[in-house]
Amino acid sequence: MDLRASYEEDKALREKFVQAIESHWQLDASIISKADRCSLGNWLHGEADRKFKFLKSYKPCMEAHDEFHTQAAKVARQINLGEYDAARSMLENGTPFSKSLTMLGSTLIQLKKDAKI
Repeated sequence: MDLRASYEEDKALREKFVQAIESHWQLDASIISKADRCSLGNWLHGEADRKFKFLKSYKPCMEAHDEFHTQAAKVARQINLGEYDAARSMLENGTPFSKSLTMLGSTLIQLKKDAKI
């Protein structure tokens, strides 16, 4: 599993949100909210759960990934409501969305180190 590429895939949601705001696209917030739908989530809920759930860093990584998808879904819902300025401000540094992305990156680094992958 290429954790960096999977993280970048989740991180790319931010750019997708910016494009949706600029183009007034609708997004599927119900899919975005599901942490097991992306490649990282599939791995965390599948192979990683079987191999690494005993590691101290596994649960924080799962929780950070879940929180990221929760925050991403909130942004998507604002976009779908046409609240573009609010959605754009939700993407700024220091917001729950950006903090959840940062936390996900940190916990992935630790899990990768602990799992020796």
